[in-house]
Amino acid sequence: MDAKKFLISGILGGIAILIISFIFDSLVGMAFPYDIFSLGGMRSIEDPLMMLFFLSPFVTAFAMSFVFPYLKLEGNYLSKGKKFGFLVWLVAGVPSAFIVYTSMTYPIGFTISSFIGSLLYMLGGAIVIAKFME
Repeated sequence: MDAKKFLISGILGGIAILIISFIFDSLVGMAFPYDIFSLGGMRSIEDPLMMLFFLSPFVTAFAMSFVFPYLKLEGNYLSKGKKFGFLVWLVAGVPSAFIVYTSMTYPIGFTISSFIGSLLYMLGGAIVIAKFME
């Protein structure tokens, strides 16, 4: 694995995921308002450990950057990125959203964000990763 490609794709993929999730969550929040920090089970924003919560787009992107080279996907970076992003969404996003929806009484906006938002940012992050892993 090329360490330089891994680092660049992980950082840029994390930025893409962060931007896409921020935009989508803001739009969903306007239609279905909720405060994520008031939901049961969330740590207080003052908790120092919450700093790590905000690094989660980069954890996701680096994990995706690590796995991507092992998949032998066909096509250009856009095609590879869409296939990879959809695969990651099926494996990680769908089960997570399903668990939240079926086991927690979180607002519908959170569920929409978990299900559709994760598809959008997994696709976006994977396309960026595929581009910079070429």
